[in-house]
Amino acid sequence: MRTLSTRSPHIDPMVYPLLFPNGERGWNPHMEQTGARRTTNRQRVSIREFMCYRLAVRYGGNNDGGGHGGFSPLHAGGFLFQQLLCDYYVRMESERFEYYEAHQSDFFVEAYQGLMDHINGQHDVTRDNDVGSRVILPASHTAGVRFMKRRYHDAMALVRTYGKPDLFITFTCNPKWTEIADNLSDALTYIDRSDLVTRVFHAKLKALMDDLTRRNVFGRVAAYVYTVEFQKRGLPHAHILLILDERFKIRSAEDVDRIVRADIPDPVAQPTLHRLVKTHMLHGPCGVFFRTSPCWDQEKNVCTKQYPKPYCEETVYRADGGYPEYRRPDNGRTVEVRRATLDSQWVVPYNPYLTAKYNAHINVEVCSSVKSVMYLYKYVYKGHDAATFAVLNNNEIQSYLNTRYVSPPEAFWRLAEYEIQKQSHAVVKLPVHLEGREPVYFRQGELPPAVLFSAGVRTMLTEFFQLNRNDAGARRYLYHEIPNCYVWDGRE
Repeated sequence: MRTLSTRSPHIDPMVYPLLFPNGERGWNPHMEQTGARRTTNRQRVSIREFMCYRLAVRYGGNNDGGGHGGFSPLHAGGFLFQQLLCDYYVRMESERFEYYEAHQSDFFVEAYQGLMDHINGQHDVTRDNDVGSRVILPASHTAGVRFMKRRYHDAMALVRTYGKPDLFITFTCNPKWTEIADNLSDALTYIDRSDLVTRVFHAKLKALMDDLTRRNVFGRVAAYVYTVEFQKRGLPHAHILLILDERFKIRSAEDVDRIVRADIPDPVAQPTLHRLVKTHMLHGPCGVFFRTSPCWDQEKNVCTKQYPKPYCEETVYRADGGYPEYRRPDNGRTVEVRRATLDSQWVVPYNPYLTAKYNAHINVEVCSSVKSVMYLYKYVYKGHDAATFAVLNNNEIQSYLNTRYVSPPEAFWRLAEYEIQKQSHAVVKLPVHLEGREPVYFRQGELPPAVLFSAGVRTMLTEFFQLNRNDAGARRYLYHEIPNCYVWDGRE
């Protein structure tokens, strides 16, 4: 029995004969670009480009996914289409992982002092393969552990410059948006069209960020970060942290009330907002209503999200730390949700304007007085869902693969190259090391003495000291301030 390579063009018709009944050939590494848009610097078609072409919806033709002028067996495939999305993404990632593993031995990174110890007889100098790092998943791999840690450190650099975050916003996809419902055929649900759900949420997220950062719904934003995650059932959601400009900081209960509400709106005066809050902004219910709810701790007999909240006639803002106690009046307003009668104690904090405009769950929390700033950012950059178990080898790529969980919406998000995270400012990583411990890069086959002879050992830190010797104007800046005034040329 022979195993079919992931690079074989025959995988699609052999694995999915119902979706490709005519035996349409799939991608292969030798596929070349054709037509007027052929690029001059790259002749080949990447696996991602081919898969995006195949997954594209072409209205009015024979590849119509919405049922408006054509029929597409691909987009109407239901469960098979979900599986196809995941397979396409996994194949694309497999190509990247093969590249990472094949190039692990091309270069090693070892501290300068470590090389000297290696040469001075602690190891056999002829065995240069023993020098260097274990098999790693590089920080350039999106959503990897190193990638998320680097983004977290970048975010903390923004905190050092612009201060603590003021607002923590969670935006969740609504599968009943008209943009999704109007483009589904009668036989399909949103679960069957993960590509459609992903495209719509991406467009809504861009519009939301435009409201927050350009139209200044909450005031001028000095800096922001956000990440996109995917629930087990597949729906995407975004965690957003905003740092407001000094003039728009939240400093009192009146400022909190201007942005956030946590009560049930008047059904007569605000019927639309009342309906949306009932649909999107009520927690659970859990506890006495549903003890099997995921948020309910069976052992402690409490809700892990601390619902229901206590009544509060007026907002209490704590400048010394902690989330505010939002106004939750005991005004007798109730709603019926899943055969349970709920009042303001069950309302998730929201902003009326955003809830009404986007018709979705948008949780808005004031966090300007929260002391655990690091916790907020670690929560945002916690990464994708993964299984947890012990791994005994030093292969980070294999550990990543063994614990990975992929849903169809995430697969399409990554295939479309939508941003999994974004921050408002670029952050320059400045190396810090002791004298004689500069990082040195060398390729396999080079003996360490040859490396030391030609390395030069120049880093940003050593060049910072050299800059201060040569440029008197640079002496008034600290090390972390230098990137604001000078540009590092990596080629030199």
